[in-house]
Amino acid sequence: MKFAPKPQNDFLLFMRTYYDRCRAVSPHIRATAAKWTFEDFIPGLSDIDVRLIFANGMEPQHWSDASEAIGQVHARLCHEFPHWARNLEHLPGINLTVDEITSPRLFYSEFHQWTFYDGEPEVLDKIHQTLHRVKWSSRDELYHLKKFATYCGPYRRGIDPPINVGDFENKYPLHSRYMHYFAPPVQSAMSLLHRRNIPGKQEALRMARSLLPNPRVIDRLFETLDRHYEVPEDYQEPRLSQLERELDQYLKDAWAALEGSITRVGHGSSDSPDAIRGQVAAVKAEPVAAFFEGAKFGRLLKGRLLFYAESIPHFGSTWLIRNELGRAAENFYNKPLGIYGQVRYGGQWTANQVLRMIRGELLTEEQCDAMTDFAKLVDKPIPPGLERERSREAARAYDNVLFCLERLGKDLLERVLPESNTSLP
Repeated sequence: MKFAPKPQNDFLLFMRTYYDRCRAVSPHIRATAAKWTFEDFIPGLSDIDVRLIFANGMEPQHWSDASEAIGQVHARLCHEFPHWARNLEHLPGINLTVDEITSPRLFYSEFHQWTFYDGEPEVLDKIHQTLHRVKWSSRDELYHLKKFATYCGPYRRGIDPPINVGDFENKYPLHSRYMHYFAPPVQSAMSLLHRRNIPGKQEALRMARSLLPNPRVIDRLFETLDRHYEVPEDYQEPRLSQLERELDQYLKDAWAALEGSITRVGHGSSDSPDAIRGQVAAVKAEPVAAFFEGAKFGRLLKGRLLFYAESIPHFGSTWLIRNELGRAAENFYNKPLGIYGQVRYGGQWTANQVLRMIRGELLTEEQCDAMTDFAKLVDKPIPPGLERERSREAARAYDNVLFCLERLGKDLLERVLPESNTSLP
């Protein structure tokens, strides 16, 4: 196999450039972060999960304007720096105001796995002080149980196609297996075992080496990272299948090692992946946390879809559009409305039923219709070749959905966590 040499790691330059460009078009931005730690970014192969912190007082129109402007930043940077196509794969996922990230009522376990790179000093100080005070809780345990359950089991080939990795595409099979589908559940296992959120993937892997059986698996992973995945024999059969079995067995051993560290589900050392997923799925998440995990990812969706609709020769968006729209109805219609209905009315309700009950009251008839129309649009099959057109159409339809989600979230928060409740989770 012929490998492209490991590229220069200009991640810090990217983060500085990205923050400056985004803030120039959206002055409400106060800070920026990215998931994991600096060492976890593998140049040429890692996509970057950026998070933006905005000023307080953001209204739906502010989010919409920021979303569109940041989508344009992505397009311009992608034209200007083709080698950053992988970095620019998607707009930031979770986007919060300063009050939201520093409110104990809205704490989300992933916050402890963010590294902050730029921002106003007083904002960064406030965030760090708040997060330092938040101690491990059952909410963190459930978060990591869900993550472990998502990734445990044999690697599913084809689940993680190489998108926008250019000359490094032939290295992606090992990167996907090691860093996308093995490191995250190990990280969660170490967090559960130590009862604290471990910020970095490689940090967690080093911890696991001394605590779990078969440290050779971890040694081989780090040797492979040191060589930037230039290990020709590991891409060939039967070695690739053997590697997948070794990683699968390692996660089984990791689960067995968690005995005594888990309180929210039953634990058997020989539980199958399906059994683990079934137990975790049966645990009821806190309504605000469950709503947050879906709806709060939608604040910059409009800009993401408009960026994907751009025609950029070296940026592939077909799979990205299909993936984004394929989960949009669940994340921004079924799930948030179902949670809202459960809290307000008790029991289980479909999204359509909830809309009928709040029509003309919490939301106008036009807004309810816009929610339904969006869900129908994103669920429609996309004829091959029309992905960009559908992405633009969905972006145009999303503004009303964004307003509704913000309205639902605010009302839900007032019902579940009144302002007087400021205790840490």
